[in-house]
Amino acid sequence: MAASEPLIALDAMGGDHAPEEIVKGAVLAARELGIQVALVGPPALVEEELAKAGPRPEGIRVVAASEVIAMDEHPAQAARHKKDSSIVVGLKLVKQG
Repeated sequence: MAASEPLIALDAMGGDHAPEEIVKGAVLAARELGIQVALVGPPALVEEELAKAGPRPEGIRVVAASEVIAMDEHPAQAARHKKDSSIVVGLKLVKQG
């Protein structure tokens, strides 16, 4: 994988069936497309799902985020107060390029 390839940051905790389905999709994309994917979320939960998905593709990495924004929280307020949430950490990764 070339270092110049874009990194796709995924909020591993974002969704109704997260992190299981998010991780499955990331692994499939990395295997099929050879892309780089950063799964952002609590490392223990993300690693547990990665272990279930079989051999880890080269392009997958886990980026730690200790907080999660729940479905019942106001998104903007939660993002302001939960600086280590998976979505905020993911957005910082995208901003960094």
